Amino acid sequence: MLVWLGAAKIWSGEGELLEMLNWTGSNVISLNNAAMIGPPVVVNGSIYVGVRGAARSSVYESENGGRSWTPRASNIRIGDDRYNLVPNPHATGLWAINSEFFDAPASLWESLDHGATWYRIDDGSFPAQTVRIVHDPDHPDTSYALTARGLKLGRPDPQGRIHWQATSMWQAVHGLAFVDRIPPLSRALVIGTDTGVLVSVDEGKSWQPMASGLLAIPHTVTWAHGLLVATSDAGYFACNAVDCAGAAQSVPAEAERGPVTVTEFYHRDLDHYFMTASAEEAAGIDAGAAGPGWARTGQAFTAWSLLGNPEAGMQLCRFYGSVDPGPNSHFFTLSTGECSQLMDLQARTPATEPRWNFEGYAFAAVPPAADDAAPCPEATVPVFRAYNGGFERGEDSNHRYVTDRALLGPLVARGWVDEGVVFCVAED
Repeated sequence: MLVWLGAAKIWSGEGELLEMLNWTGSNVISLNNAAMIGPPVVVNGSIYVGVRGAARSSVYESENGGRSWTPRASNIRIGDDRYNLVPNPHATGLWAINSEFFDAPASLWESLDHGATWYRIDDGSFPAQTVRIVHDPDHPDTSYALTARGLKLGRPDPQGRIHWQATSMWQAVHGLAFVDRIPPLSRALVIGTDTGVLVSVDEGKSWQPMASGLLAIPHTVTWAHGLLVATSDAGYFACNAVDCAGAAQSVPAEAERGPVTVTEFYHRDLDHYFMTASAEEAAGIDAGAAGPGWARTGQAFTAWSLLGNPEAGMQLCRFYGSVDPGPNSHFFTLSTGECSQLMDLQARTPATEPRWNFEGYAFAAVPPAADDAAPCPEATVPVFRAYNGGFERGEDSNHRYVTDRALLGPLVARGWVDEGVVFCVAED
């Protein structure tokens, strides 16, 4: 089911659209100043959706999978400034965060009558700037508040009111997941922060970076079906269990993001091509930092820095083998399938055997469309890739990336494979 203010869509398990309905019963004009109070929640088989109106807040309940709804006006103002509506820890009712309007302190409320009547349940310690509340699945008396000032722990006091206290995590927290059954550990706590993802295996006493393959930007996290998913402005990223140890990759400051020049180099003895969007790295290669033999080809194209194209850009994965056992070459791909496949292969292959090692993201480009006549959108041009067939010949694999396909003709005549358009870059 997909719910938004104007309507709701209900699909079958096979993906067939069964029904589309006006679930609020309101017209467009009356919904003009309304907003949803976070995503829908489920309690005891009923679906609840909170709606903030111009004058009051209401909670809508559906007992039949979203086909009909009962609205109940609430006696408190529940805003749309966060994930304000959640089930209570025992799934017997609802919790809501009273919005912090006009500098009013944050507070936590509970309803046991489907959202019609609310009473306050915190002891005055409920943390300000709480983004959402997450309950501990293994400890029903423990909840966590994810706030702009860190992770806060909430438990009932002797009077039954929820008392909140600070934890060791003081960074802004956007998501919390409980990852279970990780031998020899019982579970891990994983959080999304402003600079990536962190993990704790000692119940939040200490935290370590688990952000290999991520950019150092805000993330939220979800754990389901044995897969950890991190979400950010850069996309969706998956990690099996907690095997993604490492720091996130730094990104340019927002004011410094934008077009970058990708410069090509060639090594005559190796018969290898290489490209870089880093002016510092290019200057280092010119000075011999990569060893003798590398020279600029005179070819270049304009792409974008990491996160430099917010409209449609994706980040290219950059891989390198090794001098020994190889391959002594770099590989770049915009394909999430190729990138994840090589990262998984790296995790399964010992360092003593040839493998591609993920080095990070090189720059941003636009994915091509499945249209041979017009693979790239307006104001962009295609980048073509050729492969030297090294793996099949028992040599180091190498690829060349160019905007002028004619440059690949001599290579193809020597046995290279023209692999077509692999991404799109800015039109010069």
